[in-house]
Amino acid sequence: MTRGVLVGRRPAPGEVADAYDAVVIGSGAGGLTTAVCLARQGRRVAVFEQHYTAGGYTHAYRRRGWEWDVGIHYVGQMAPREPVRVLSDYLTGGALRWAPLGDPYDEYRLGGEVHRAPVGFDAYRAGLIARFPAERTGIEALFRLIARCRATMPALALGRLSGPVARRLARLLRAAAVPPEALRPAREVVAGLVRDERLRQAVLTPSVLLLADSSSRLPFFLLAVLFEHFRTGAWYPVGGSAAIARTLAEPVRAAGGEVFVRTPVARITLDGTRATGVVLADGTRVRAPVVVSAAGAHRTYRTLLPRPSGAAPEPDPLEGLRNGYPFVLLFLGLDGDPAELGLPRHNLMVTDGDCDAFFDAGAGKGVLGDGTGPAPGGGLPADPAAPTSGLFLSFSCAKDPTWTARHPGRSTGEILAYVDPELFAPFRGSRWRDRHPDYLALKAALTERLLDRLYRELPRTRGRVAYHELGTPLTAEHFAGWPGGSLYGLAKDVVAFGDGHGPGRADRLRPRTAHDGLYLSGQDVLAGGFMGAVTGGLLAAHEALDRRGRARLWTGLLASATGRSREASDLA
Repeated sequence: MTRGVLVGRRPAPGEVADAYDAVVIGSGAGGLTTAVCLARQGRRVAVFEQHYTAGGYTHAYRRRGWEWDVGIHYVGQMAPREPVRVLSDYLTGGALRWAPLGDPYDEYRLGGEVHRAPVGFDAYRAGLIARFPAERTGIEALFRLIARCRATMPALALGRLSGPVARRLARLLRAAAVPPEALRPAREVVAGLVRDERLRQAVLTPSVLLLADSSSRLPFFLLAVLFEHFRTGAWYPVGGSAAIARTLAEPVRAAGGEVFVRTPVARITLDGTRATGVVLADGTRVRAPVVVSAAGAHRTYRTLLPRPSGAAPEPDPLEGLRNGYPFVLLFLGLDGDPAELGLPRHNLMVTDGDCDAFFDAGAGKGVLGDGTGPAPGGGLPADPAAPTSGLFLSFSCAKDPTWTARHPGRSTGEILAYVDPELFAPFRGSRWRDRHPDYLALKAALTERLLDRLYRELPRTRGRVAYHELGTPLTAEHFAGWPGGSLYGLAKDVVAFGDGHGPGRADRLRPRTAHDGLYLSGQDVLAGGFMGAVTGGLLAAHEALDRRGRARLWTGLLASATGRSREASDLA
């Protein structure tokens, strides 16, 4: 057995220093990205994590000898010199290795039809044309539009930065290279290009299940981003999901900082409008000229920041924004190795039909204007006896080349399904490991349904599930701190990004906040998922650094992209 998956450590009494160059709240991919970028420019950084292990939704855990990841199922753009690979190599010095999933990287079972996502635009386009020959013209137009949307995310990222140069570049890039369709609802755009409803479902369902929202609210460019993100395939971290946080923690320590776990932050301290540090839950005060919150915009503004005093309240940056969709996650421990059980390396997505219908049922819920609205609903409706749809099955044991040597004769997997928040609303406010018996009964009913679907989709797993446990939105709230148990933080919809005629509501959630010295990092800065989180972390680091630090940061990234060593880039 290799060393445990726990990352970070609980501080000894008095170990936390009185002051650091920077404090980062939360140890997810975004927070750790910011911490490493600052550490590589010589900053001493303290990362404070409330959970017993670091990593956020990239962490892993063990139970009774089985090991699971909780959020990293695959990552794209990891081929040499692709953006995420460049950033990964820069952050970890190449210590974090990635294994390709192969071809295909995804399989969709949509109402009984099987579709596979091949590597490469040409293969993907050719496969759709072969299946829907009458729609050749529309399919070709669709892929041309996807290619035209490639600059949308960079333009939006530039637009999140402060300073006239970045803003001017963002406007120029947006005007020159972002088509008007990019910010329109994905369903509307696709419906204007193809007529066959089965083809529409084949194109839209992956983005609905991966991005956790209805295609009537997802902007089209996010669908295009997924195609581009996995254009050269998909990868999984060698050694399991915990390898991400483990390798990211090393540069922080090398610069004199630390990743502290079981160390929740109670509040951010201010001197007027300037952030001056944090107060930990045990009362310890820590000073820092730079405070980075990677705990989510909702928790930052609604919990960590002191409430403003005075007659004129400050504008609420969260007004009109929704929480993302809550989910349940069934963790499976199986007797037998992945090959014996027929577990796929690629991910498996399953729906009973139109996946949008489940998300559309929750339209309008979860607005954060007063902080009390529930998150909108999704794949598993409020009636636990209703048909299941919108499942995502992943088996990290089949993806990690080190798994069999580390866990011979055992396999693990996860089944994710989105849920109607009303399903768990009666139990909100209860304590972990001290829930009402009705909560346990509901979990048992959902588990039975998910296991039944597992056995139908992968029959060789029947009779081999030796252990299982179900995580719920309340579990996610407890461990990750996301309101409502959201997977991606705030919803990434057309309201958040805007309709192309004006700024979206999320445009107010920039990495540089209205408080001097306070920065936002992670998924709420720009986009969801691993790529969105690390991009948000990079943007926060850029804003928090001075001019010299920024120059060294981008020189180091350029060196990583061109294959030069980081040491050489530091001398440039």
